[in-house]
Amino acid sequence: MSDPDQLPFVAPDPDPEPDVAPAPAAPRSFQASAGIQGRQFAEQCDTLLTHLGFELLGRRVLVEVGVEIDQEAVSPSGAAVWFEYKGSIQGHRPGLRRTDTLKKAIANGALLRALPDAAPYVVITSHLPEAGSGAAMLRSALELGYLADVVCLYDPSSTRRLGRW
Repeated sequence: MSDPDQLPFVAPDPDPEPDVAPAPAAPRSFQASAGIQGRQFAEQCDTLLTHLGFELLGRRVLVEVGVEIDQEAVSPSGAAVWFEYKGSIQGHRPGLRRTDTLKKAIANGALLRALPDAAPYVVITSHLPEAGSGAAMLRSALELGYLADVVCLYDPSSTRRLGRW
């Protein structure tokens, strides 16, 4: 096919501009990056719950106690369950390894217990505290019933527990 009438022909540019590298993107702030990761983690949690047969009803604000939950859902057996998502894929202390994040989840669970018709409050996280004060706080919150369960999204033995609702 060396016939120029059969091939598209583009004349070379007689005065080509030198290749210019695109300007580097501005670095994202920690908060912007955390927000993106939080949305991605929430999508993964929603996907898992949908796959397990939960009907997702969306965010819910419980103004009586000042708590916003990430996902109100109805389990395959018809039980209402409130989910809180705490996860990320980057950082030195992702998920519930940050004690301030863990404390917020525990405080929300304690406040929700004040409601007479509270649904089980389940936290889905990317990372559990491994030891120290974080592990002690989590253990106490579960024993006190502030959290119905804490499920690690990336641990199949943990996510199987979602079938009990």
